[in-house]
Amino acid sequence: MKPAHVESSTPRLGELMHQFRGLAGPSPEDLVGVELPRHQLRALFIVVKHGPLTVSHLAKATDASLASTSSLAERLVRSGHLQREADPDDRRKVLLVATPQGREVAEQLESRFLQRFERLVEAMSPEGRAALEAGLTDLIRAADELGLRSRDHHGGGR
Repeated sequence: MKPAHVESSTPRLGELMHQFRGLAGPSPEDLVGVELPRHQLRALFIVVKHGPLTVSHLAKATDASLASTSSLAERLVRSGHLQREADPDDRRKVLLVATPQGREVAEQLESRFLQRFERLVEAMSPEGRAALEAGLTDLIRAADELGLRSRDHHGGGR
């Protein structure tokens, strides 16, 4: 039996998005064996996906101050997840680049997340999967039209 079309309320959609954020981020199981705090992991993922980046570009992507991002980057360099390199296009600039260790951590977490996400999606009905894809596609289109898409989902660069 097909449910009647019901217009969803903005507060209800907001609550569902809030609940979804708990599913979309790393779970405690995903983080087993990972020694980095979540804010450092987020920065690492951004550098892996969009890097190499300057500290100022990373600060913009994380919506954090330049001072706190510089400190965060220093911790990731000391832990061996990032390294600093001179920008080949402008020797005055320093770029943050993921090390093999940093890429390995990001790839491991991404793999764990994708496995969990695939299990969730496979448990949905075919109609639910189609509706989710259509709804998310339209939501991203609307965000792009309104200029509201998150900075860390766009290319960063130097």
